Amino acid sequence: MMRKNIYQLLNEVETDFREYEQTELSSREKDYHKQKVLMEVRRMENKAKKNKNRKVWKVAAGVAAACAVTVGATSIANPVLAEELFSSVFGNLVENAQGEKYEQEDTERYTKIGKSATSVEDEVAKQQDQGSYVTTMENNGVTVSVSDVYCDGYVLYYTASIKTDNEGLSQADGIIVETKEGPNPTISVDGAQLSGYASKAFEKSKDGSFVTINQIDLINPTDAQEKPMDLKVGEKDTMVVDWDVKQFVGYLWDQWDESGEYVSTGKIEGDWHLRFPVTIDKSGNESFDINKEENGIMVKSAVKTKAGLVVEVELPDFTKAPYNDPYNDPDLGIKDSEGNWLQWMNQKTDMHEDGTSTMQIMVLYDGEKDLTFEVTTRDEDQVTLASIGFQIP
Repeated sequence: MMRKNIYQLLNEVETDFREYEQTELSSREKDYHKQKVLMEVRRMENKAKKNKNRKVWKVAAGVAAACAVTVGATSIANPVLAEELFSSVFGNLVENAQGEKYEQEDTERYTKIGKSATSVEDEVAKQQDQGSYVTTMENNGVTVSVSDVYCDGYVLYYTASIKTDNEGLSQADGIIVETKEGPNPTISVDGAQLSGYASKAFEKSKDGSFVTINQIDLINPTDAQEKPMDLKVGEKDTMVVDWDVKQFVGYLWDQWDESGEYVSTGKIEGDWHLRFPVTIDKSGNESFDINKEENGIMVKSAVKTKAGLVVEVELPDFTKAPYNDPYNDPDLGIKDSEGNWLQWMNQKTDMHEDGTSTMQIMVLYDGEKDLTFEVTTRDEDQVTLASIGFQIP
């Protein structure tokens, strides 16, 4: 019986993803998909609270999973992943994405982040005080491990896995990190507790483990009181992340109880405190000016990182003429040369007293040279306010 993991099989697969059709999504739809990453835990009950500042991530731009191939009796999909570039957690993340509605976009993200990620073991090995870090912890029959990290100074990703023989949790489709106050754990960077942080569900893999990948926004972080905070990312080369979990709850994604919530298979309370170092790797970051304007909307500059592109734009007060948008909320995003939206990663908006704003938009980036910043109204007419083409050097 053939039973290789997908990240082993993928070494033999060659796929050109430019052959496949992509679906265009508006920035509002992108925000929706970022929110969906919370796995709709507790259905709609907590969604408004968790997503009020758009800091929860889920990507946009879904693409048809047309690149499925068959190896023996096993059907696998996806990008060319070299085993030596990916941990088993990334392999399981890709494998879990098969057959899901957002398979292509998830796999694209895991591929791009995975190629630039570093194992936590390697991160710890760089440090002199190695004994102060805890990357694996077992409590009450549940072992949690942090495996990989990626940080370019704008966003931080880390992968994690759960292994357990607990009957309730092992029967679940996914495991959610929960507290009495809601689904979020306590996350701190260099001792400063963050707010607006959401932990993505651990999804069950074929090998019985549960895996996840989480994002920490470094462009626009806020403290425990939801006030803007300065992590001084630009002034240091490393940071320390503390991840404190008190409770895991297992759920079945295809079953709901009478109140419309996912059916729980059980929960475990305990104390899992993981601590790991992260290198802020700016070696691939490249800044350049753009300075192109249309209809009062300007694309100023951009920074290219190993996995993303951060574009800074100046926006007018859209409530005023000639825009007259009462909500000051047009659709906006970045497209490639074929008109496909690039996946939205995170953003920061600085509002000015005169109603104008400066926005930093980070999208997943894979070497596209010709891009367009597009702004349209959200009404039925979808009037284009600006379509500013620019090139990446």
